[in-house]
Amino acid sequence: MTKLFLKVLKSSILISILLFAYTSSNAQMHCRSTLGGHLTPFHEKVPLLWAIEGTMAPGIMTSPIDGEDPAKLNGGMLIGALDFTFNKHTFYVEGGYKNWKNSELGQPINEDSRDFGMRQAFYSFTDENINIKLGLHETKLGNYFLIDERILGASVDKTLGAFTLNARAGTVIDNFARMGRFCSNRHLYNLIVNDFTENIGEKGGETNLAGFAFNWNPNYKKPTETSGDDEFGEFDEFSDNSEFAAEKKNLVSNVGFVVYNEFGKIIPDNKLYFGSLIDFNLPANFVFQTGAVYQNMELNNTLVYIASLKRSFTWGNGSYTKLGTSYIGKYNIDDNAIFQPLFSNLFLGEIMRMDAADFPLWKASVSHHFPGKAKMHVALKAVGQLEGNETSEIDFELGVKLFKHVKITSIFSRVESIAFPNDIYMARLELRIAF
Repeated sequence: MTKLFLKVLKSSILISILLFAYTSSNAQMHCRSTLGGHLTPFHEKVPLLWAIEGTMAPGIMTSPIDGEDPAKLNGGMLIGALDFTFNKHTFYVEGGYKNWKNSELGQPINEDSRDFGMRQAFYSFTDENINIKLGLHETKLGNYFLIDERILGASVDKTLGAFTLNARAGTVIDNFARMGRFCSNRHLYNLIVNDFTENIGEKGGETNLAGFAFNWNPNYKKPTETSGDDEFGEFDEFSDNSEFAAEKKNLVSNVGFVVYNEFGKIIPDNKLYFGSLIDFNLPANFVFQTGAVYQNMELNNTLVYIASLKRSFTWGNGSYTKLGTSYIGKYNIDDNAIFQPLFSNLFLGEIMRMDAADFPLWKASVSHHFPGKAKMHVALKAVGQLEGNETSEIDFELGVKLFKHVKITSIFSRVESIAFPNDIYMARLELRIAF
């Protein structure tokens, strides 16, 4: 079975590579939920939207130990959302039921879980130059990898001409955290040994965060007033791939700074982070990002630096392709220091979900989205750890949308690591139905 699975995986990867080579990021796959795209009004005169999504996700994964049968994986989820928006105000609620099961692999054996939980419940105010969210919501802190989490707190994004300010403050609880009990596939595979990323509080105030990012766009130009019947107005939506847009770009496209803090009752050592990222526009519409973040923490002072190269292609038939590659390195000030922001949640790799503690890492990805109602896409990603267990993973994803309400995604993965006697192969099928 393993040999057959390997042949299928290699064939899929080869086909995708040939496709990209003929037609022609971020290594993490995009969120596969379609809930947000199905929000529907209850009534044309009432500004209340609703949506519901059900997911079934059977799969199989080979054991890294000789003689053990493959593990049968099964996951399911039913989630719903309500959106009440009037003027500049929005009230949004999203939650549901999740269950998952791993038949044989990991400890304890035959582990399964059934959970009810909230994903989001927030109020937001959106104006031309400001966005405010209060409550339980998903958030990031600019382009930095320090926060990618579900927090109970506040997020503020303010624009002042060429400058933007992103501020975040709140608490994270295990019951709703992205890496916690609800809405995470991490525990489904059950191959990861618990580490500091599991130390998320069970009560508010035990694990908290606060920070802000400041960005400057050197390409910003103050809008000029135009008449309402400007016949060329429709061309304002041209993407950065436009030749005319490319001529006007400066070499530096963004300069950012960040200050971030994690604290709480069960965080023994206060953690302070500060750093900077700079984006560059390169020839042929490539974007290069580089920067560093310093962790100030007792006996764990370290510097993490990143170099990332990205490119997007938009084709005449309406399809588009994204390429991306990155290297995230680490320089220790203290011996054996560990870079350990609790809420980075990079989730690099479908199975291993490598994160900040696994630096240094490299990652690469390519994805292609086809035109048409089926919205077919293929994606190939790879991520590797350069130290420790030298874990590496390759994932291939193929997705298609049917009848407007059905999304089918197949995922194939291969994991190689010093920690395992044998390589691991996994195949899953996700079926989503949303209304």
